[in-house]
Amino acid sequence: MYQAFYGLNEAPFSIAPNPKYLFLSQQHQQAISHLQYCLNEGGGFVLLTGEVGTGKTTLARSLLASLPEQTDIASILNPTLSELELLATLCDELNIAYDNEPTLKQLTDLLSTFLSKNHQAGRNTLLVIDEAQHLKSEVLEQLRLLTNLETDHKKLLQVVLIGQPELQQQLKQAHLRQLAQRITARYHLTPLTSDDVSAYIAHRLRIAGRDSALFNKKACNYIHQLSKGIPRIINVMCDKALLQAYGEQLTDIGKKTIADIAKDVIAIDEVSPPVSSWRVPVALSGVTFAVGFALTAWLYASSVTGDTTTSSLTHGAPTVQHENVPSVEQKIALEQQLLPLLTGATLKQNAFSALMGVWGTAEGAGTSPCQSALNYGLRCHSGSGWRELLEYNHPAKITINVKGNVYHGVVLSLDESSARVQFNQNQFSIPKQWLVEHLAGDFTLLWQPETAFNQSLRLNSRGDEVATLSRQLNQYYQVNNAASAVFDYALESLVKRFQQEHQLTVDGIAGAKTLLKLQVAMKQQSHMLQVVR
Repeated sequence: MYQAFYGLNEAPFSIAPNPKYLFLSQQHQQAISHLQYCLNEGGGFVLLTGEVGTGKTTLARSLLASLPEQTDIASILNPTLSELELLATLCDELNIAYDNEPTLKQLTDLLSTFLSKNHQAGRNTLLVIDEAQHLKSEVLEQLRLLTNLETDHKKLLQVVLIGQPELQQQLKQAHLRQLAQRITARYHLTPLTSDDVSAYIAHRLRIAGRDSALFNKKACNYIHQLSKGIPRIINVMCDKALLQAYGEQLTDIGKKTIADIAKDVIAIDEVSPPVSSWRVPVALSGVTFAVGFALTAWLYASSVTGDTTTSSLTHGAPTVQHENVPSVEQKIALEQQLLPLLTGATLKQNAFSALMGVWGTAEGAGTSPCQSALNYGLRCHSGSGWRELLEYNHPAKITINVKGNVYHGVVLSLDESSARVQFNQNQFSIPKQWLVEHLAGDFTLLWQPETAFNQSLRLNSRGDEVATLSRQLNQYYQVNNAASAVFDYALESLVKRFQQEHQLTVDGIAGAKTLLKLQVAMKQQSHMLQVVR
């Protein structure tokens, strides 16, 4: 919309990880040189970490593009896999055929044979795992075992782990020390400095076709202040600023424009009245103790009287033996302790912002929450009822009704008897039974399609989205066929079969609901409400 007005060939601030727009700050140059050297030297593991939105994926793509042509690259973008699923996915990426129900040993043998033959043919094999902080310890150990195959000079499989800072902490665990010792290169990306932000904005404008300045220095400094130097947030802010400036026909974007769009991009904390420092720990300790005491009393009563809660995803709402429930007095005691934590949680936008925070985004919900989520490749799905919430197994924005008052928050996780929730800035655990009894209205969850998904897929559709759907259904039903980029009758038949088995409308059209259900069925979602064994 604004490209022609500002002399741009394309939108310069897309959040897609396009290597063409890679901005090489001093630390980015160091990272590429360091990691590239270690890959060329044949090391086993390379580790790249950084906060959400710091440009890890973009840098990794640029790094991979510089590798020799004789390199076979396998990419795993959703690493919430078991050991068997990891090896099967690696085989899929390398086009290695295997039986319908392979064992770990069979897959390991197939991979070992492939790696040896690839090396003899003068080719390298590289595995890249994004969001690696989600890898389970046993899967990391399986990766280490895969890299045991080596010559006198190099590993036959090199692994690049890309993840958030918690991955570093995970690798410090004692039982993973053997893997940690095999990491030959580590680099942690930090946010951009104030000077970097100005250069970064100018760089992206230049790549898009504009040589002259557009954002003045005050605007750049304010963007740095609000974004904390995170490139992804900078991109979102600059894109919205360009759109607003275009509407006002501005040719110089200043601090005022950034301030105007900031409320729809950044969740800016309101300044609270100062509280005496000695009172804060006492207040927090008191609330924690009170809620903990009430929760313990509730759970104790439930266990003594035989109250049972079913948490299986396939059994829907908890089954409560109504003659054996916590007493009215215990319920009142719990609610008296919870009400101070719920007070003020009356805005849906705040709850939605908290839900986006679960996905590591810094952007607030704004006036169009689902559109804000779309900026990060996330999609909204709304449903109603406890059974459906469990079926989709995602953290979700919820509404509860307590004594006629409505509060909006997020359910973060579940275990057998309790739910971890967030209302306002408070995170705490409550009895799951109490939550079910007070749940009101619809819920909204966020999910992330594996590929860009803009419309329903149906007969004769074509493209990467269709190929991804075909591969997933082949894997789900253990069909030993190559993934097809054309939506044919065979794929339509698999879609209908899946829809029928999962109580969906059986029309053979893969819309958002079908794709979400498939992701859940394959346990490939990035965030789970409760872990399914």
